[in-house]
Amino acid sequence: MIKNRIISSLRTIITTLLYVIANIAAVFTVDYISADFTIGPEYNAVLIVIVVAIANSLLWPIFRRFMMKIIIFTFGIGSLLLNSIIFYIASLFIPGVSAGIYGVLQVPIVMAIFTTFITNITNTNYYDRYIQSIFKYASKQKTAYKKKYPGLIMVEIDGLSIDTLKKAIEKGVMPNIERWIGENTHTLKGWETDLSSQTGASQAGILHGNNTDIVAYRWVEKENNNKIVVSGKLSDATKIEKKISNGEGLLVNGISIANMFSGDSKIPTLTTSKLNKMGNIYNNSLDAVFLDAYNFQRLVVLFLWDIILELTSQLVHYVKNIKPRLRRTITYPPVRAGANVVLREVATDVLTSEILTGHIDTAYATFMGYDEIAHHSGVEDRDVWGTLKKIDQQFSKLTSAIEMSDRDYKLVVLSDHGQSKGATFKQRYGMTLGKYVRKLLPDDLKMFKTEYNIDHFRDAIIPENKQIRNFKERMGDIRGDLFRDFESLQNIREGIEKRKPAIIFENEQYMNLKDRYNNSLDYIKDHETSQQSTKKEKDSELIVLGSGNMGLIYLSQWKERLSYEEIVMLFPDLIPGLVKHSGIGFVLVNSIANGGMIIAENGIYYLESDEVVGENPLEGFGKNAAMHLKRQNSFNNMPDVLVNSFYDSQTDEVCAFEELIGSHGGLGGNQTKPFILYPSEWKDPGELVGSESIYHFLKEEIGNLNS
Repeated sequence: MIKNRIISSLRTIITTLLYVIANIAAVFTVDYISADFTIGPEYNAVLIVIVVAIANSLLWPIFRRFMMKIIIFTFGIGSLLLNSIIFYIASLFIPGVSAGIYGVLQVPIVMAIFTTFITNITNTNYYDRYIQSIFKYASKQKTAYKKKYPGLIMVEIDGLSIDTLKKAIEKGVMPNIERWIGENTHTLKGWETDLSSQTGASQAGILHGNNTDIVAYRWVEKENNNKIVVSGKLSDATKIEKKISNGEGLLVNGISIANMFSGDSKIPTLTTSKLNKMGNIYNNSLDAVFLDAYNFQRLVVLFLWDIILELTSQLVHYVKNIKPRLRRTITYPPVRAGANVVLREVATDVLTSEILTGHIDTAYATFMGYDEIAHHSGVEDRDVWGTLKKIDQQFSKLTSAIEMSDRDYKLVVLSDHGQSKGATFKQRYGMTLGKYVRKLLPDDLKMFKTEYNIDHFRDAIIPENKQIRNFKERMGDIRGDLFRDFESLQNIREGIEKRKPAIIFENEQYMNLKDRYNNSLDYIKDHETSQQSTKKEKDSELIVLGSGNMGLIYLSQWKERLSYEEIVMLFPDLIPGLVKHSGIGFVLVNSIANGGMIIAENGIYYLESDEVVGENPLEGFGKNAAMHLKRQNSFNNMPDVLVNSFYDSQTDEVCAFEELIGSHGGLGGNQTKPFILYPSEWKDPGELVGSESIYHFLKEEIGNLNS
């Protein structure tokens, strides 16, 4: 015991000396490189370090208390300015020191760089010291009442599939998770996402138990003047949460940190759905990030270092000619650093503070660094392993906080989806999905409002052009018996005709298609698709969106979703042209006669009857693919045509319709295979399919903890 104390004391003394030496070196460095700072006599370097340390200990708590909102509203930049003010005040007490505006800004940052460097090369855990500051802060927040039952801390690693997690464990970059599994304190289990394998749908299901009508990451509201809704957009996330929330979210008595939705938390910290107003940026939980003058400077240093790592990564990918490879824009490095470093460290500090305070019953925080880097570098590129190692280190910090807390907390680690790899559609075929779709539509497609009100069944806005000049005269009943596929179509035709005035009955175009093809599969396989030059592309009323390898095609001149029959009659080249493209696995359209139809080049899957004609287009996409597609087909704001890229099981590749080489959003590969790591004493939940199943599993266990 005495020996351990002596060793610990020596380590503290040596580390402190190294910090002092590093800061002295920093002062000399700024004196050498800056024309706006002079230390005077050399011994002033020592005095500066000592006086700045004293000034920080005296002044920082005062500044922090009265100016915290300014610090938060300036995204921490105010913290750097306050540090500079403290340094300037300290320099006034040292004869011979001269510091201008640039000098007082430079010295604190350079001191932070040198200190962070020493911390890393000596393998000194700065957090061991900072957690003591958080502990003192949390002790002041405690109440006399102590909750006896355990709380639950849930940490999400955004975008990490169970297969990639296992590889990370094998590589030794996630030793904490490896130890928990090895010691049987936690159980690792895979689960399956819904069709829309992306954060918006998954977090809505996990945190609120409801992701109905979240079609993709972004979609179009036709009836709302074709507004494009983005689930991660501040104003849109707020509206989405109002629709999905019933007040019984996972975080009713907890805190939400860096999530898309709040889970009905009353402490939504950096949560997208609650950031629609500037005043919502700040809440008291963020105080934990600024408890000493150095912590935010350290974040700035780590932020800048991550930018250097990203620029180095770009150079390595270029020199080694790693494929597939993205051209990463100048804005990406700071975005990556913000997601990978700043939000990670902030989330850990806030979680630590809440654990030590012991008030909250539940917490859910997202670490999004892996997802961001995997999108741009690759799902299992060397860049991601360092990121996962840093994320795993946060678990040590949280475990330490739980051990120090008066209240017990259980820890769950999970992901919201995985990622699948592969070159993008544009990289493979030289054009975006939108460009290709446009080539399958009439060259001079334009818009006008029809004078007919079709009984509110279809408030149509019909295009007029050279190829289809007058639908009212030339088209037949496009909701009628198109290709004699099923007897059910004949049975409903009479009802259809009663609901819709006979303004587009039997006609030459309809009869030609009917006589030419016996069934829909013949039409798909035999139709010779023509492609247009798209010389008037700008006039097209067409919206094509990408959500990973899921594409959404909206023919936006119609206020409601077009049926399969209507698409065939209006744009006969569109569906055959899509499914015959090698980059596309299948499309989903909704038939007025048969319901959802999954169409590929050589087969059709009828979702309502589970009947397959030809080859099964869902082969290889998972046993629950039809179930997910059938559910999704019932959602509001579905596209006229939903597209899923191919999935090559041999290479384990998809192709995204966005410019991302690690992607998620549809079906195929690891994007639908996230994981959950939960305490081993919990009962086995069985098969977990859909993000709402995770909500019910966690909600039940939270109830068990509280009982």
